[in-house]
Amino acid sequence: MNKMRKYITVFCLISAMIFMGVYVLVARHDAVPYAGIVYPEHDIVHDYENDEVIPEKSQDEPVTVQYSDNEIIYHAFDFACDCVVAPKTAPGNHFENEDISVLLQFIYTEIVPPIYDSVRDFSNGFAVVGMGRTWNEEEWRWERGLYGLIDKEGNLVLPIIYDRIGDIADTVSIGNCVVIIATYDGKRGVVNVHGDEILPFIFTRVSIRENFAVVNYGTGDDRTAGLFNLLTHEFVIPKGIYVAISDFISEYRTWVTLGPENYWQWGVVDINSGELLTPMVYSGRGRSSSPDWFNNGVAVARDVCGGRKTGLLDANGNEITRFIYDDIFWLCECILHVHRNGRWGIVSIEGNYILEPVFDYRMWLYARGEGLRYSAVWQDGLMGIWDVIEGRMIIPNIYLDIAGIYNNYAIVRYGDWSVTGVLNIETGEYIIPLGYMTFGANTLDNSITPASIGTEGYDLKMGLVDIQTGEVIVDFIYNDLRWANSGGGGFIIFQTGAEWERRVWDGGEFYALAGGLFGVMDVNGNIIIPAIYSFISYMHNSQNLFVVGLWGEQDGMKMGVINSAGEIVLPIVYTHVGSFFSSSSFPAYLASVNIGAELVWDNSANLYDNSGDYVLRGGKWGFIGIYGNLVVPAGLEYDLVYPVVDGMAAVMRDGLWGFLSVIPDV
Repeated sequence: MNKMRKYITVFCLISAMIFMGVYVLVARHDAVPYAGIVYPEHDIVHDYENDEVIPEKSQDEPVTVQYSDNEIIYHAFDFACDCVVAPKTAPGNHFENEDISVLLQFIYTEIVPPIYDSVRDFSNGFAVVGMGRTWNEEEWRWERGLYGLIDKEGNLVLPIIYDRIGDIADTVSIGNCVVIIATYDGKRGVVNVHGDEILPFIFTRVSIRENFAVVNYGTGDDRTAGLFNLLTHEFVIPKGIYVAISDFISEYRTWVTLGPENYWQWGVVDINSGELLTPMVYSGRGRSSSPDWFNNGVAVARDVCGGRKTGLLDANGNEITRFIYDDIFWLCECILHVHRNGRWGIVSIEGNYILEPVFDYRMWLYARGEGLRYSAVWQDGLMGIWDVIEGRMIIPNIYLDIAGIYNNYAIVRYGDWSVTGVLNIETGEYIIPLGYMTFGANTLDNSITPASIGTEGYDLKMGLVDIQTGEVIVDFIYNDLRWANSGGGGFIIFQTGAEWERRVWDGGEFYALAGGLFGVMDVNGNIIIPAIYSFISYMHNSQNLFVVGLWGEQDGMKMGVINSAGEIVLPIVYTHVGSFFSSSSFPAYLASVNIGAELVWDNSANLYDNSGDYVLRGGKWGFIGIYGNLVVPAGLEYDLVYPVVDGMAAVMRDGLWGFLSVIPDV
């Protein structure tokens, strides 16, 4: 029994399959990184190392420039390249004319055979691949190699010579070119998918925001920064002026600093002209952190020279408010939370008080319709509700906690953590009297939600109530009730027959449910799937399918798929059935399945801190469609698969990675 509980607990903790986060390693290349670029439209060459402009010799052949007895080769190229961003759907797909949710058949093709040590998912039509990764047993960590880039036909568009290639999902398109931050020989630069260098590999750091690249030269006391316009191919701010330039680029503004010599004080710069709009007297919340993004023409900043107080600046550097606040936080795009003299209030982006600082702690706003209406507030250790629109206290500060506000009602606790009720905010009257222990989050328009009575860990029981009328829909007889998915969907998973067990973790004690069986009911409490399964999980955005599991003393947990009528769609023989995955670039829902894997503890599962995790090892993997049809049979020789992204799925065989193209057969 204890063994069964252990495996059930572990399976419930694993939400899907192992996410790929692999960094790769490859053989070294003997090419010399470029140290400069020809600007064809300006007829000049810029020497980045020394910030000098050098006359161009020719655009028809590489330009050689002699400097400091070192020969530096400059390659000329046309910035108006033709690398059109690849379509986000796989070739042959016509999603706009098809109802993908009802397609039964898929065509899968091994476009890229498993030959790489590691890969990352496709994005914008390209994927990062790597070779040469090795495990350092002595230091218990991965030794990195190099990266390259492939397209959807498997062509290597960037050679495997880079120490690192940035996330393709975070790339930007300059004209028709996808540009990528990469690292070569320990230095960073920017290339497009043709391998043309937009910025050479001479920088210690590069960050791209809104067609601008923030670059760092050097480290420590020798550090300096510049700002490069990727559209005009010019430095708006050359190196040597500022020690650091913030990545917080928004509304054509960013922050710059001279660094330690001015105690990391920052000023606002217009990134189009490079003009400094404010004195350098501001900072963020940390000692050297820059102030925050501009939002609707407003930024929160701290005046270092004015007693480290906080206020608001507009996009031209003018002070919207006096710098009198201890701190300011955004509540939404038009309202900010201000802290002064130990109390909290609210101001508009114009700097006007909506609520003067009178409350003890930070508050938050709750949505009502399309506007913002109610906020839970603290005063003298107790909570109440503030009407933000009318600017008045609507529910007095008498509650120990306000656990949630939904529409015009609130879940409140009074006097004791186990005494909970539901309050009508507008009338102040109880919809459900105090006496319940908890109420679950409301996820349906009809306001039905799980609730509990009793004492957790001893006699806690759950039922369903209508949170707006107080009506008990389902009696309090279940160990657990929860919505099948975040959207409600009209299905509630219930657990019965479980026992509360006292457990110890990290020196503390707690109670947890063990054992029991799971079933499914509708919002009226009608049982549609009886409690006969050891595990149930709703397959989100599917055709009302559920992953179910049955525990066996010999075979452990076996999983399959059933529909809302309880009919078996996929036999209960699988070691693992994942959740359906889709994206805007590939809206066909597919889930991974496995036969024969074992759940093992892997100390090397986390590449960053080697903390380890439970992982599925062994067996064979494939995909199923939303009707339970095997899209890629699990009998194929794949040791691991990852979700289909951009019409491509990363697959592993014999420790090496490749890609499948998976498209609907339309």
